Amino acid sequence: MKILYVIESLTHGGKERRLISLIKELVLRDNVEIEIIILSEDIHYKEIYDFNIKVHLLKRNIKKDIKILSKFNRILKNFKPDIVHCWDNIAAIHFGPLCKLKRIPFLNSMISTAPPANLVKTFSKRYIATALSYPFSDVILANCNAGLESFRVPKSKGKCIYNGFDFNREKIKLTKDNVREKFDISTTYVVGMSGGFYDRKDYKTFVEAGQLVLKSRKDITFLAIGDGPNLKKVMDSVNDDYMPNFRFVGKQVDVDSIVNIFDIGILSSNMKCHGEGISNSIMEYMMFEKPVIATDGGGTSELVINNETGFLVEEDNANHMAEKIEFLLENPKTATEMGVKGKKRIENHFSIDVMIEQFFQLYADSLILK
Repeated sequence: MKILYVIESLTHGGKERRLISLIKELVLRDNVEIEIIILSEDIHYKEIYDFNIKVHLLKRNIKKDIKILSKFNRILKNFKPDIVHCWDNIAAIHFGPLCKLKRIPFLNSMISTAPPANLVKTFSKRYIATALSYPFSDVILANCNAGLESFRVPKSKGKCIYNGFDFNREKIKLTKDNVREKFDISTTYVVGMSGGFYDRKDYKTFVEAGQLVLKSRKDITFLAIGDGPNLKKVMDSVNDDYMPNFRFVGKQVDVDSIVNIFDIGILSSNMKCHGEGISNSIMEYMMFEKPVIATDGGGTSELVINNETGFLVEEDNANHMAEKIEFLLENPKTATEMGVKGKKRIENHFSIDVMIEQFFQLYADSLILK
């Protein structure tokens, strides 16, 4: 089985990590041969060069796309892939038609979010940029069923394969005491959120909820992991009286060690411009047995079972989030039970092994239908 992967870049992101995890496992199989096309030199996951596969760097230039098509065609002729698996909508629009012409099964994994319906109207740029590739795709993949619905993927072509958590990835490097010392945390509890400071993440509600809780108790530190253009604005929104109970630690390499000190994991999303797919941050919380509080909507409701592994809260509702934070802190037994159930859910439904097998079966099915 020869598989040709295509992706815009290998920056530090969930989609990119998912592809790396997939290739890492598939190269161990005797009956699989892999090559990859990367359309930029932006490569965070340098381990791609350790997999003993051929890496094609084709820098995409809108004015010279015809040249890229020629190079892509040459790769098809030399490698003769059984399947082309693309991970971006722009690349899918470019390369899908050629694969259709050559009758090479073309799998399209461009959908990794699940925005509200009002953001994906029929004539919106967001929908058109995605739907243009539908006629040339044999299978259109999303990491949640909500994503397939948001982008109105034809049922005959749509398929959901959930993200898989890699239990064998690098373990925590620092003890809880080490992390607390590093960030000067002395409070009994830590409530944390991991995510970039971009419009799609609703740190405003996270901060407002934190300040509501801190009005009645000061034994909590609210910790935020991530960087981005909105960081300063969010920090400035914290009242000076409450700032000692907030930690904005920026972008971190050893995220697992920090998540390990959380008592509650938060993911607050801005549903006005974004809908989560299957969040890697939430999976990390659950893997470390943390009860989750997350904005309801998108794929989050497929990952978090409300009132069982955590709470789904209304968007942009700091009072609702604060209420759930206080409940979990005041009911530690319930919080612990939710954390245990969350880990079991990841193990049973969102493991890397389940994801790999589903992809491999999809490839096998695609060859049968070829």
